[in-house]
Amino acid sequence: MNKKKTIGAIIILIAIFALVAKISTQKPVVVTEKPGNPQNVSVQLASSSKTLLQEVEYPATIVGDQEVSVTAKSAGTVSAMAFGIGDKIGAGALLARIDDTGNILQTSEKGFQSAQVQQSQISKEQADESLALAKKNYKNLKDAYDEQQKDSTLVATVSKAQVDSAKKQIDIAELQLDSAKVGLKSILDNHLITSPITGVVISKDVAVGDSVTAGQLIAKISQSKNIKIRFYVDQTQRSQCTLGQEISMLDATGNSLPLKISNIAIAADSITKRFLIEAIPIDYSSTSLLSGTILTVKIKTSLQPKNNNDLILPLSAVNVGQNESYIFITDGKIAKKTSVTVVQVNGETAEIAIDLPAETRIITGGAKLVHDGETISIIQ
Repeated sequence: MNKKKTIGAIIILIAIFALVAKISTQKPVVVTEKPGNPQNVSVQLASSSKTLLQEVEYPATIVGDQEVSVTAKSAGTVSAMAFGIGDKIGAGALLARIDDTGNILQTSEKGFQSAQVQQSQISKEQADESLALAKKNYKNLKDAYDEQQKDSTLVATVSKAQVDSAKKQIDIAELQLDSAKVGLKSILDNHLITSPITGVVISKDVAVGDSVTAGQLIAKISQSKNIKIRFYVDQTQRSQCTLGQEISMLDATGNSLPLKISNIAIAADSITKRFLIEAIPIDYSSTSLLSGTILTVKIKTSLQPKNNNDLILPLSAVNVGQNESYIFITDGKIAKKTSVTVVQVNGETAEIAIDLPAETRIITGGAKLVHDGETISIIQ
């Protein structure tokens, strides 16, 4: 039995040695990892990062050089309207008619239901009649008095005092008529809304049937001959704008028109905390834009760092963290992580403090996608 166990053990050992010998004679299998595609990035030189050239777009509105707000002078109901947005109108043109609310009478010849208007019209008509009667009475008395003076045989029925009194009645009637006309005109002015200037209607704030109060906005009218463009910027951008600076705007067709800044607000808007900027076309003859049009304004500015040795980069090129802020530089093949100190962040830009040779290439595009030591491919 022991002999059989010994022979079995020997056979097992021989099998193990044979297996080991076979494995040792085989060539080792080398596992290689297929390299991935390099990350595409864009770069800029450190020397070019001393100044950041940028073009910022802002929504803007075209307004007339002279713009007026037309308001209601009396409370009532809008009974008629003769304008629409974009209409060209002349000075004195009728825009709307307002009737008083309450005390409504039947519509008069002038189209008003206002009792106040109709009473003023009646007063004016009565003053007309009184003047006509006074003139007629004066003529009759004057003619009779003149006949008496020519023919001494006639019995005197009219005295000089009566003629003079009749003449005074004409003067009184004329004053009463003038007063009635002024009163009627004043009331009509309060009910007939007219345009104070020649221009274009840029807003229509009521409709027929609307009830309005005295002082309520009816419409805005702008002179389209001389236009200006208004837009708002933040504090940082305001510091980059100067009077007379040339900027550009894009109209609805995509054409670029040159402008120059004509006004920069000193104080910010209390609600938006932004500053009003106004610009005018450099060549008015090349513009045909109407007031009220919304377009895009483009401003090219040069942003300088506070410290001469600092760099200004797009914020997307800087990784800002609680413990460390860093950028990536490259020799053209490998991304290298480099720690920086962030001095300040303004909008979409960051000023950083770092000492780099002028020819150093800083990764600006795709910086959020690369890792330290990663292979990269620079694109234009």
